[in-house]
Amino acid sequence: MKSRLIRKRLLLIGMIISMGFCTTAQEVHRLFNLAPNQVYQTEITTNSRAVIERGRQKFNVNSASVLTKQYVVTAKDASGYQMSVKIVKMDNKIDAMGQQFHYNSEGSKDTSSNLIKALDFMLNKPVKVKINNYGVIESYSDHKAEMATDTLVSFAAIQPLIFEKGLLLDFLADFKYRSYIEKGHAWVDDIEIDHQKLHTKFWVEEINEKNTVIKFTSTIEGKLVNSNSNGTYVLDNATGIIMEKLVYTISRGYQISAGKVMYAVARATSLVEKTKPLP
Repeated sequence: MKSRLIRKRLLLIGMIISMGFCTTAQEVHRLFNLAPNQVYQTEITTNSRAVIERGRQKFNVNSASVLTKQYVVTAKDASGYQMSVKIVKMDNKIDAMGQQFHYNSEGSKDTSSNLIKALDFMLNKPVKVKINNYGVIESYSDHKAEMATDTLVSFAAIQPLIFEKGLLLDFLADFKYRSYIEKGHAWVDDIEIDHQKLHTKFWVEEINEKNTVIKFTSTIEGKLVNSNSNGTYVLDNATGIIMEKLVYTISRGYQISAGKVMYAVARATSLVEKTKPLP
């Protein structure tokens, strides 16, 4: 039960930072054609500035993160695909209360630090994900997230490996190029996870035979945190891959630390995410 509650909190954090692309823009959904053994790599650069308050105490937490994920198509059958997803490296910087912390997964480490242990714990832990031919998640292996708490994810500006059955895999777009879809075409999506609502408006900013540029604005109404985001997706029309995401989010609300202490948080987060197939 504890692991599931943590997973739900982390999923919401991940959606606030960078939402998966699910859309009802068209009646016919996209069929994906992924090649067995193909590897897709996503590099995510995140910068966050937060103000944290508890009682009369108030301090700033600034963080920067560069994280690399890999998605490997391990099998294909008539019903869909088996994927193996893992974080392969990350570089995190946190500046809080005059103290600076720097973690690089490829550098030397202080093995006595609980924060470093938690970040190390997130590396190279493959999650098996089953998606159907429409890119929708049908199942995934259990991923032990106890060490990767929501507080750690927030402060280190990290996107954890969190999945939800029924949602599109996060680097795929359910959008297919049609010659009759023009610039300005718009639609709305609503998603609810654990009684927390995500409302997004999309519109086509630019479109041609090669790429589609889609803008969006969104709001999340959570139990403790409300957020507003705006951003851009650059899609590859041939594959349905989201080649680039640009997202800016402002969040306000409350968080509860591992010690069950509640504090108020106001946070601004910017994200650049780029995905490409590896040769």
